[in-house]
Amino acid sequence: MTGSSRGIGRNIALAFAERSWNVAVHYGRSRGEAEETARRARDLGAEAAVFGADVGDPAEAADLASRVEKTWGRLDALVNNAGVTRDRSILKMMDEEWNEVLRVNLTGAFWCLRECARVMSRRRSGAVINVASILGLRGSAGASNYAASKAGLIGLTKSAAKELGRFNIRVNAVLPGYHQTDMGMEVWEKHGERILSEHVLGRLTDVKELGRFVVFLAEQGSASGQVYNFDSRVL
Repeated sequence: MTGSSRGIGRNIALAFAERSWNVAVHYGRSRGEAEETARRARDLGAEAAVFGADVGDPAEAADLASRVEKTWGRLDALVNNAGVTRDRSILKMMDEEWNEVLRVNLTGAFWCLRECARVMSRRRSGAVINVASILGLRGSAGASNYAASKAGLIGLTKSAAKELGRFNIRVNAVLPGYHQTDMGMEVWEKHGERILSEHVLGRLTDVKELGRFVVFLAEQGSASGQVYNFDSRVL
């Protein structure tokens, strides 16, 4: 579970723990918060271990997959959730802001998918869930780097599903909707009323329901190459 030290990632990790999965809690910078996620997972009766890695580095991504496999002897599911935002308008966006977002959100997801798929292919079974965004379909003024990274992740999902199906590896994407996490609070403060108005149910998605849905995608054996918009905004 990449990017599971806090926010959506932590909630998804805990949903797996509730289903008695062994949980590999990944962090890029915040080891203390990752340890807290692992502690909560253990409180739910699951086994949990913490792994640090820069997913944007292919060597570190490969080492991450190897360490997880060595810890439990198998690797059954990957949730590609690690992500960053560096919002700025196109005309003002700096090179490093574009590059960093694509490096983590898309390229990092590819490295992790490739390395985990190598492990899964040996057992001829596995699941990959890519956490994309509705912005990957709709675009976003002021966040072209983020929207492009998530659009690319949707394309990666469909391509990987076609390639990896012969190994019984299911690859799907989920668009988690808006949640009031640390990453999203600045957006909420500026655009919360508009965001809420787009939801036909008049409320945001329950992050615990999102977690249970991601676990369902990991456990089911019939669907692959699909993109699930998990909120009530109509595309």
